[in-house]
Amino acid sequence: MLPAARDAIAAVDADPRAATKLLVTGGIGTGKSTVLTAVRTAFRGAGRQVLARPGAIGGDAAVVVDDADLLDAESLGRLTELVADPAATVVVATQPLAHHLPLRTLMTELEREHSPVILGPLSPNDVAAAAATRLGVPAGGDLTRLLVAATGGLRFLLTPALEAVDGGAPAIRQAAAVRLAERLARLDDGLLDTLLVVSLGTGLGPDDVAAALRLTPDAALATVDRARACALVDPVHPSAFLRSVHDGIAQIVGAARHHDIEVALLSSQLELGTLTADLALRIAEHGLRDDRLAAALTDLAARGHDRPAHAARLYRAAAGAGATASNAGLADALALTGDCTTAGRVADELLTSPEPAERAAAVRIAASIAAHDGATAQGADLFRWLGPTSDATVSAAASIVALGVGDAAALRTAADAESAGPPTSAARSARSVTEGLLMTLEEPYHAAVARLGRAISVDTGQRGVLPDTPAALVTLAALHGGDPVRARSVIGRAVHADARPDRADAIFVTHRHRLLQGWAHLQDGQLAAAAAAVPADGYSALHRRDALWAAALHTGVARRNGDSGAMQKHWHAAMDVLAESSAEVFAVLPLGELWVAAARMRQVDQVRHAVDEVFGLLATLGDPLLWSLPLHWAGVHAGILANAPDAVAPHGQALTAAAPHSPFAKALATAGRTWLRVLAGHVDATEVAAAARGLAGFGHTWDATRLAGQAALQTSQPRISQAMLQLARDLKQATAPVDVTAGPEPAPRTAAAGGPVPPRQASTQLSEREREVAELLLQGMPYREIGAALFISAKTVEHHVARIRRRLGAESRSEMLSMLRAAMNPADSR
Repeated sequence: MLPAARDAIAAVDADPRAATKLLVTGGIGTGKSTVLTAVRTAFRGAGRQVLARPGAIGGDAAVVVDDADLLDAESLGRLTELVADPAATVVVATQPLAHHLPLRTLMTELEREHSPVILGPLSPNDVAAAAATRLGVPAGGDLTRLLVAATGGLRFLLTPALEAVDGGAPAIRQAAAVRLAERLARLDDGLLDTLLVVSLGTGLGPDDVAAALRLTPDAALATVDRARACALVDPVHPSAFLRSVHDGIAQIVGAARHHDIEVALLSSQLELGTLTADLALRIAEHGLRDDRLAAALTDLAARGHDRPAHAARLYRAAAGAGATASNAGLADALALTGDCTTAGRVADELLTSPEPAERAAAVRIAASIAAHDGATAQGADLFRWLGPTSDATVSAAASIVALGVGDAAALRTAADAESAGPPTSAARSARSVTEGLLMTLEEPYHAAVARLGRAISVDTGQRGVLPDTPAALVTLAALHGGDPVRARSVIGRAVHADARPDRADAIFVTHRHRLLQGWAHLQDGQLAAAAAAVPADGYSALHRRDALWAAALHTGVARRNGDSGAMQKHWHAAMDVLAESSAEVFAVLPLGELWVAAARMRQVDQVRHAVDEVFGLLATLGDPLLWSLPLHWAGVHAGILANAPDAVAPHGQALTAAAPHSPFAKALATAGRTWLRVLAGHVDATEVAAAARGLAGFGHTWDATRLAGQAALQTSQPRISQAMLQLARDLKQATAPVDVTAGPEPAPRTAAAGGPVPPRQASTQLSEREREVAELLLQGMPYREIGAALFISAKTVEHHVARIRRRLGAESRSEMLSMLRAAMNPADSR
C-alpha cells in the first residue's frame, strides 16, 4: 500500500469518531476498495453507522462511497452538499474523470478539505518488495521486470502473477492475462472500442477516437476520459503491458470488430495526415494487409534514414502489409544495422531492376557490403559492370572502391562523371569524396585532405551505405599523412556522433570509427586506449575488414607491450582474416603492423605475398606518397628487426626520394637512417633527438620513444644514455593519457571454496614503478629489455628488483617470482 493510503487509514484509526473528509482516486485495480474497506472497518469498530450512499443520515453516521464515477448527477450533487457540512464524514473513492462536471465538483470540494489519496500502479521497487514478501526471498531484477511487464504494477494483476511464479515466465504472463481478460469483460462495448484504439498509442486522443469510431466530439471526449481514468492505458505502463491490454480487448471484441476498427483508424489517420511510424507499425504487426498502409510504412522508412534499425523494421512491416517490390532503402537500412547477409540478398534482387537508379543503388550497396567484408575487388567488378553513372553518391562509392583496388583510371572516370541531380548537400558531400580521393594521388596532402574534409562538413547522417564513410576516409588520409591532430579530431567527432541513441545501431560504421580511433591511439603510444577500441566480445563476430583492423590493432598493442605470446596469437588471427580478404590500399596500416610483427617472429615469408600485392596496387596508382609512405616505414622496421640491411635499403631509398616533396617522408627517412646508425653503435644525441622529435611531431610517438630508448641502450656513455632516456620520457609525457572508460564494475571474485579472494596485499606494497618492473619481470624479460621498455637503465632495473625482493621478504629470486605471481595474478597461481 502506498504511504499516502497508509497515512490516511492511520489518521482514521487514530480518531474514528472525528468528522472526516477524504477523496481516494485511482484506476481499475489500484487499491481504492482496499482503502475504503479499512476505513469502514475503523468506523464500525468505533460503533459508527456506515452508509454506502447519502440518504437520511442519523447521528454520526459516516458516508463511504465506492465507484462514485458510476453515480448519477443527482447523487453526486447530494454528496457535494454533504461535504459542505463540517460535522459530516464523507469518504469517496472514484476513477479520476477529468471531464465529468458533477464528479469534478465533488472531487474539488473534497480536495479542499483534505489532500486526496492518489493511487496508481506500483513502481518497480514496490513490485519487487511485494514479490519478496510473497516469495520470502528477494526478487531478482529479471523477475521484477517480468512482473512489471505482465501486470503494469496493478495490484489486481500482481496477485495472480505472484501465485504463478513457480511456473516460470509463461505461467506468470498467462495468469495476469486471464485476470485482465476477466476484468475487461465487465466493461461496456463503447469503452472497449475506445480502449482498443487508445491502447495502440498513448498519443491518440478524442479527435482520433471520434474519427475512427464515428462519434460526436462530446461523446469521444467522454469515452476517452473514461478510458484514461481506468488506468489500463496509462503512459507510465511499459509497452509490453499496453500490448497485452490491446490483445486482451481484441480477444473480447473479436477479430472482425478488431479489423474494422483498425481499418477505420488507419483511414482517418491517413486522411488527417497524422499517421505516425509507431502507430503504423502496431497496426501492421497485427496482420493488417492494406496497400495504403504498405505505402505509408515505406514512406516513413525512407524518411527515417537516421535510425537504420527502425527504418529496417518499417520496411519489413511494409512488406508484411502488402508491399511487393524490393527496396534499396531496405537494403541500406539492413546493411547499416549490420545485417549484411539479408541486405546483400535484397541488393542482388535489385541488380536486375529495370530502373537505372535502382540498379545503381543496388551496386553501391552490394559493393559497400563487399568492401566491409574484405572483398573490395568484388565491389570493383560490380562498378565495372554498372559503368559510368550520373548519381553523385554512387560515383563516390565507385571512387572509394577504385582507389582501394588501385584502379586510377576508374577513379578518374568517376571524378569526370557529370551529376544529373540537384546540388544537394548529400551530392556536394559525395562530390568532395570523389575529388578528394583523386587529389590524394596527384596533389599535396593538405590540399587533398581539405577537399575530403568538405564531405564531413555536410555529413550529418548516414543516408545509405558507402564502402567507407567520409570521416573514415579523412582519418585514413591523416594517419597516412602524419597528421595526428586532424586524425584524432575527425575520428573523435565521428565516434562521439555514433554514441547518439539514434546512431547506436549503425554498426556498419560504428565499429569502423572506433577501430580507426584506436589506431590513432596506437601510433601515439596510448596502448590502453588502443586496446579498448576493439569490441569487448573480440573480433570473431566482426566482418572481415573490421576483424582485420581489430586483430592487427591487438597485435600492435601486444608488440609494443613486449607480450610475445599475445602478439603471436593475434597475429595468426589477423593472418587468417588477411588470407580471406582481397588486397586493398586502405589496408596499408594493419598490413604494415602485421609485417613488422612477422619480422619480429621470423615469419616474414607468410606476409610477403600480401605486402607485394599492396605494393603492386600502389605502383599502378603511380606510388602516391600519401598512401605508400606508411608501408615503406613498416618495411624499414621489418628490415631492422630481421637484421636484413638489404631489405631496409629499398624502403629507405623510397623515403629519401620522397623527402623533398613531403615533410612527413623527410621525418621518416631521417628517423630510419638514424635508427640504423644507432643499432650500429653510432649514437649522436643531437641527431637522435631531432629524429625522435620529428617522428613524434607526425604522430608516431611510440616509434619516437622507442628510438630514444634504443639509443640509450646502444651508447656506452652514461651521460648520453641518461639524456636519451630523459628524451624518451619527455616524449611519452608530452602525450596526454587517454581516459579509457571502464565498463561495469565486475562482481567480487570468489575463491574456490566460495569465500572472497584475499586482496592483493603484496602488489599494493609496491610503488607504481616497482609494479611496472615486476610485471615485465614476470614476462621473462631481461633487465636490459625492461629498461628499454620503461626508459630507465638496466642498473636502475636491478635496484628496483632488489627493493621488490626486500619488500616481499623473499629468500631467493625464485621465491620472489612465485610471490609476485600469487600477488599480481592470483588466478594463475592456483
